[in-house]
Amino acid sequence: MYTVDSSRLKEYCEKVLLGNSIPEKEAKIIADSLVDANEIGVDSHGVTRLADYMKRLEKGLIEPKTELSVVRENKATILYDANNGWGQYAGKVAMQKAIDKAKECGTAISAVQNSNHFGTASYFARMAAKQGCIGIVMTNASPLMVAWGSKRPTLGTNPICIAAPTNQHPVVLDMATSTVARGKINLAAKNNQSIPEGWAITKDGKPTTDAQEALDGYLLPFGAKGSGLAIMIDIMTGVLTGSLFGDQIPLMYDGDEPQTLGHMFIVIDINSFMDIDVYKERMQDRIEQTVKGPAADGVERVFMPGDIEQNKREKVQSEGLVLTEAIFNELKMLGKQCEASIESILISYV
Repeated sequence: MYTVDSSRLKEYCEKVLLGNSIPEKEAKIIADSLVDANEIGVDSHGVTRLADYMKRLEKGLIEPKTELSVVRENKATILYDANNGWGQYAGKVAMQKAIDKAKECGTAISAVQNSNHFGTASYFARMAAKQGCIGIVMTNASPLMVAWGSKRPTLGTNPICIAAPTNQHPVVLDMATSTVARGKINLAAKNNQSIPEGWAITKDGKPTTDAQEALDGYLLPFGAKGSGLAIMIDIMTGVLTGSLFGDQIPLMYDGDEPQTLGHMFIVIDINSFMDIDVYKERMQDRIEQTVKGPAADGVERVFMPGDIEQNKREKVQSEGLVLTEAIFNELKMLGKQCEASIESILISYV
């Protein structure tokens, strides 16, 4: 295992992106999003994605520069066309626009069509929370999940995130509608690890704990509720935005066509409903109801959504970020192609 400095890892990823003709302002956002995911413990959406992005870029499936254009706009809504550019860049622009509009209108919605994988939804929802708003973020994804009761994959893992500010770090619920994000299975396969039963099925519909069999097969939703939520998110981010949806979306890892994904960013300005200081006092009461309540037998403590991720970030900031040998070597190979030295980010190797 390799322990690296997360700030220098971000700079390293940025160099790799710049070396592949990504404009600087976009490279900074993409690198920040990837390392941010690792810092909060969502390694499936962290720097392991960089190699996948570079493969799609090399195939011409992502435009190196995002030409973001406005399709429709009114006072409280806006629809962007990412024109097959970077999801992270399009997402950050769209979320900031929704925040700005919500400050004027109370609530606002930005949407993006014709986009690509945008990393973690929480990266954008937390932007709203930091600016005194509640952020809700959704995206659709490649059809790798079966609907409840089906044997044919017509749904993506279609995540949703809600972030709300507090006096400390925000409360953040970020979840896929599958039992697990496919990126976690992909990461397990890269690291030659097995997966728990119940995450996925083989293409023949049989349960599996083999990560590669799972990648060749299909993900399972978290029951009928997960399936229904995934369908509704696909309607809002795919059907409504004019993007592809359902089984129209090409696969990210094996496909040879642009994904044409859709994203949605919903923002509620807290001051439009009550004074934010009053809101934060009420939020503190709400948090204490959960975390100060008696824990069940065998449970050390009760967490609010986002607490575990914040604890992980604080640990990374003080001790460094741990990467597996497989991911470290993958990053090293990417750096060699653009003369970036990975040794500069290394703290220790065990």
